[in-house]
Amino acid sequence: MRHQLLATLVTVPLVTFGTGTGTAPATTRPTAMQVHYAALGDSFSSGSGAGDYDPDSGLCRRSANSHPILWARANRPDSFRYEACGGAVTDDVVERQVPDALDGDTTLVTVTIGGNDAGFEAAVVNCVVVGGEAEDCSRVLDDAGRFVDQRLPGKLAWTYGAIRAAAPAAEVLVVGYPHLFEAGHPSGCDVAEWRRKRMNLLADHINTVIREQAENAGFRYVDVRDAFAGHGVCATGGIQREWVTRIMPANTWQSYHPNRRGQSSGYLPVLGAAIG
Repeated sequence: MRHQLLATLVTVPLVTFGTGTGTAPATTRPTAMQVHYAALGDSFSSGSGAGDYDPDSGLCRRSANSHPILWARANRPDSFRYEACGGAVTDDVVERQVPDALDGDTTLVTVTIGGNDAGFEAAVVNCVVVGGEAEDCSRVLDDAGRFVDQRLPGKLAWTYGAIRAAAPAAEVLVVGYPHLFEAGHPSGCDVAEWRRKRMNLLADHINTVIREQAENAGFRYVDVRDAFAGHGVCATGGIQREWVTRIMPANTWQSYHPNRRGQSSGYLPVLGAAIG
């Protein structure tokens, strides 16, 4: 199924950039250039943790506050296909999202993928959500690190190859993952510092491989870690400074994902600058 703009976007007429009508777009492009945008990837692109989920997206839980939606709303591309899905791995992108979202007319693609393949969610659950024993946490993190070294490069190369084959003329932006945690010893932080540091190191490891494979494919890597600095869980200043959702017992799938501010103030400006 091809997913077009959410209800909040469908009512906005599709226009060519730079017409000067309506709200000024965040990014200006020549009027002759049509933009056909497709957003692929996992929960960091679908907006898990950011609220306002499209009921028609089912378990993919696409948020009206996700950075792809926000960029499309501001820039009004000529078309927008939104296939990012919470829980997605590289197989899902290649087998489901690419066929539904991309074609020869696609001019712009953004994608976040690789974290679920590497077991990042399992690491968060074992090390933070359930607060497992130190040896269990370390084992899960070590297993994830080996996967990142041994198997993730091939998974990403295959995925990026599929994207390029399906959208040969598109500009492809591969967006990385933020640090979910802040280090130090702020008051009110119930996650041990060593666990926070190990989780951030795993994110760095994943991002390094993503960047290498993206550049090998001729794509551009977009790093969001600096944008999120100081705004992870256990940020100095408390929860009001955090751009990452803490544990939500009733909806654990939202936990430890960028919240609404993380999408709008973390991801969106970096993405806009990269496209601009």
